[in-house]
Amino acid sequence: MRKLISILIVLALAFGALPATAVFAAESGSSTGSFSVGGVAPSVSALEVYSNAACTLVAAALTPQVIYYVKVTASDANTLNDIKQVKVKVYYDVGGTHPGGSAIIAGNEQTAGIFTWTKVGNAWAVDAGAGTSWAAVSASSVAPTMTANSGDWIFAIKLGKVATESIDPSDWDLTVTVTDQADLAFTYHIWGKTVLWYGEFNVLTPNMTFGEVALGSGFADNVNEVTGPSGTGISNGDHSITLKSSATWTGTSSIATLDPTGNCINPNEFALKSYYADIYGSAILLDSTGKVVLDSAQTPETGATITGGVFWLKIATVFPVDVYSGSITFTIINR
Repeated sequence: MRKLISILIVLALAFGALPATAVFAAESGSSTGSFSVGGVAPSVSALEVYSNAACTLVAAALTPQVIYYVKVTASDANTLNDIKQVKVKVYYDVGGTHPGGSAIIAGNEQTAGIFTWTKVGNAWAVDAGAGTSWAAVSASSVAPTMTANSGDWIFAIKLGKVATESIDPSDWDLTVTVTDQADLAFTYHIWGKTVLWYGEFNVLTPNMTFGEVALGSGFADNVNEVTGPSGTGISNGDHSITLKSSATWTGTSSIATLDPTGNCINPNEFALKSYYADIYGSAILLDSTGKVVLDSAQTPETGATITGGVFWLKIATVFPVDVYSGSITFTIINR
């Protein structure tokens, strides 16, 4: 009986010496973390004007109403999608002082065009004052791939008809400002573009007639006189208006010949004088190559209208009976 008890005790002690098993509610866990990326201002590395859409031919001189291509190369570390606006100012620089463009807050038909690309709607626009011929040619303008970090905006533009002709030392400058979603901006300039002379003349009185005139008559006040031919000149600088007659005027069966001397001593000769006002003493004898009849300065976009212009006719003493017609040409030229 004692032996049996001893064995039982040993077994119990041996069992009680076994190690305990550990118990956990879960074997892993997680937490969240975050960080933010701050905005970085965009930058511009190049700004230039080109005469071709491929932007390989730099344009040093610009003619109003011709399409040019302004290329802006910009970058943004937050991708170009962060850029909301690209604004290019093209402006007249009196005296070539390079003021920087900050003072240009609105367009002007003679001195400034402000071209803008807006991300919303991929819109291209120009401000040069109301009713002007400045233009942002949207169909030929190109924006870059917005997911890239750098790229080119190409503005297809036209300068207005009266964008001031630049005469040294005055010139035209360009300033571009690129703005991102956080309103961080970068500005870049180029200087020294030339704007060439531009002019056009529109005749408002296409036809005029002297009626029936007497042989050997003319070149006196109120004799063979036509009042009323008019036209509108538009120019971005100093200019002159010239007039000329065709060398011959034709009839049904005869031809009249212009005499630039005004004497009309030979048969079938005629001569013309003109002035922009009814002042016969100031009338200018016309020829078939062109005579200056008026000097003037830069006009607004609406132009300067000449009204009340007067023509005087003289004919030879020998002239076949007929109805003669010819052309009188108005031309606007640089001066």
